[in-house]
Amino acid sequence: MRASAKKRAHLCAGVLTSLIIAACGGGGGSNGNVAACGVNVQQQAILDIMTEWYFFNDDPEQQQKYTGLDLNDFSTPDELLTFLRFRPQEFDRNFTFQTTPAADQQFFGEGQFIGFGFGSKFVDTPANTDLRLTQVFPGSPAEAAGFRRGFRVLEIDGRSIAEINQAEGLSVALGPAEVGVTLTFGLRDLAGGEFEVAVSKALITIDPIPFATVFDVNATPVGYLDMRTFISTADAELDQIFASFEAQGVAALVVDLRYNGGGVLSTAERLADLVGGFIAAGQVASETRYNSAKTALNTIDTFEQRAGSLSLLQQVVFITTGSSASASELIINSLRPHTVVTLVGESTFGKPVGQSGFPYCSDERLLRPVTFEVVNALGEGQFFDGLPADCVASDELALGLGDPAEESLASALSVIETGACPAPSGSLKFTPGALTSEIVLPAGAPAAQRFLGAF
Repeated sequence: MRASAKKRAHLCAGVLTSLIIAACGGGGGSNGNVAACGVNVQQQAILDIMTEWYFFNDDPEQQQKYTGLDLNDFSTPDELLTFLRFRPQEFDRNFTFQTTPAADQQFFGEGQFIGFGFGSKFVDTPANTDLRLTQVFPGSPAEAAGFRRGFRVLEIDGRSIAEINQAEGLSVALGPAEVGVTLTFGLRDLAGGEFEVAVSKALITIDPIPFATVFDVNATPVGYLDMRTFISTADAELDQIFASFEAQGVAALVVDLRYNGGGVLSTAERLADLVGGFIAAGQVASETRYNSAKTALNTIDTFEQRAGSLSLLQQVVFITTGSSASASELIINSLRPHTVVTLVGESTFGKPVGQSGFPYCSDERLLRPVTFEVVNALGEGQFFDGLPADCVASDELALGLGDPAEESLASALSVIETGACPAPSGSLKFTPGALTSEIVLPAGAPAAQRFLGAF
């Protein structure tokens, strides 16, 4: 087993590694090079990559899929991928996908996506007719149009949400990831007022950490940060925030991951180091395991003390929902053997595996198959059913993220103050429901939809 360097983003030439939520997809279209790379050529490239690298290849059931496989039986590359995914209802739940290198770089490297600039969730599962806004990105067309957290989306282009779900589904109805796509939304605000507004998609730059502060809880400085996604543009901001936390003597921490579907592994490891790098310096954070043909790539990652690593940390509380996945779950699982960790909110999504990126078709396409799993220092992983919440709390949409009166954050602060889960308030305005990440997304869905629930 090789000990790993911290920069594991590049495993080998042309291979990028990241942890992501179910079925991260890339936007962008094809050009002449891709068109010249015919369907059979694309399918053969996908099959070659899968038979060599796919994490689930050690299972006889997966091997049986390759036996006698005829590419002529599949009309598109996506149809082939659908067939090759291992037990898609249990394990590879659309985690393996294809995109473009340009789309990959735009989201993970530059922190940008094309959209209206909002996230949403249904609060009436399984009916899925009551759609509420969970987040609105600063500077986005949605913010300019008056969208706010907690507002209800009544109609899109004159059709009700129920009609849309019975037809093509929400993600398709919201249109392609193209600048200028315009839709008219009917909204109801928190006071019951209704209005219509036309909004056009634009290029949006994500702030991965829109809010961070320090609360005083019985004279104990408690750090709080809202970590929306793990992209490389967050690295410098994380260093600055934790340097401030350390300077203020933060002894307990609340990390809000409720809409964080994962992202770049190196950024997630950076956060883990800043949280646990002092108290667990040199100890095992996680182990990355590939299939039996690639065990030479297995690595052990250890905690590294950084300049802002919290030296007084005694406990950390994570706020989670069904949209908290992959790299978010990796951090939680990695810290559990080393400090007091509590989950508040809802159980996480359940993605203990990650992808590597393989370019093909003259580097115009990128396949991201599941290639590895991650376990903690105790060998614990395989949490495909999610990590259960220790204290159940609502994502209270009527209040802003970072508001200490908001249900989930109030519960997290109460855990730090009392050491126990608070009793449910009994006055929840919205029932916890299925998040956008659980909506069926098309094969070409942009990364922002997959990682951030953002449209």
